[in-house]
Amino acid sequence: MENVDIEGIDYMWNEVFSWTKEQLRRCGKPYGKMRDIAEAKFLKPLQKPELVDVGGRSFEYIHFLMETVETYRNACTRLQSRLIENQQTLINVQKELSDCKSEKLEAMENVVKSSVATSVKEEFKSYSSVVSSSTPTAPTFCPEALKTVVKTVVAEEDRSRNVLVFGLPEEDGEELETKISGVFEEIGLKPKLEAQRIGKKKTASSTRPVKVCVSSSLIVHQILVNAKNLRKSAKYKTVFLSPDRSLEQREARKELIVSMRAKALEEPNKKFYIKDGQILSRDRED
Repeated sequence: MENVDIEGIDYMWNEVFSWTKEQLRRCGKPYGKMRDIAEAKFLKPLQKPELVDVGGRSFEYIHFLMETVETYRNACTRLQSRLIENQQTLINVQKELSDCKSEKLEAMENVVKSSVATSVKEEFKSYSSVVSSSTPTAPTFCPEALKTVVKTVVAEEDRSRNVLVFGLPEEDGEELETKISGVFEEIGLKPKLEAQRIGKKKTASSTRPVKVCVSSSLIVHQILVNAKNLRKSAKYKTVFLSPDRSLEQREARKELIVSMRAKALEEPNKKFYIKDGQILSRDRED
């Protein structure tokens, strides 16, 4: 405790203790037997000078003990105040963490709601255009078409939380989630995940892709952004990460790849790549 001279107090306390034992010995009372102090057989007469000395020293030590008790009382009061301040600080920090977590969850919820709302809007627009083009009169409500729209939206949302992993060696009895965690740790991420091999093995030596499910589409986005770092890894340089696309999206991407390769043959001085569903290019570095 600050402002408390512990060594000085220990020194004085030992002095008081030793002096008290000595005075009790002079009076004929063994130290530690308080019930015997009033019995006359243990008392020895003291002269006046001795009584004056004992009385003076007693008052001096009593004063010291009172000051020591007051010092410790003040120190305990300060510590109690500091403890209360620290507890309040801890409460404030916990509240800030809770608010930060709530804001993050709210932001993620808004992203999901926006994504679902956009998908529903697009699906209904497509459905409305089909109905309006096929019949000149007011469209008739079709429950089956509505179910199809909802299923499409739900499936799209489920895929947004998936990542496909290609080129990861397949072994009998493998701990797949541990292996996938190793891939993600290589690119600086440690998300909670579920993983499973998909498709059928064509040959004994073939390697099936892995479908990985994480908690949100935001995590998927971060994984795909960091995936380029696998090319620098000696252990996982043959592993490739891809979003979980629908059949229509896969067909559209195949067409884009074919077009991109044709452009690359026509303009070999440029480097072509696909981003956001478009073929882009830049000049090759010398």
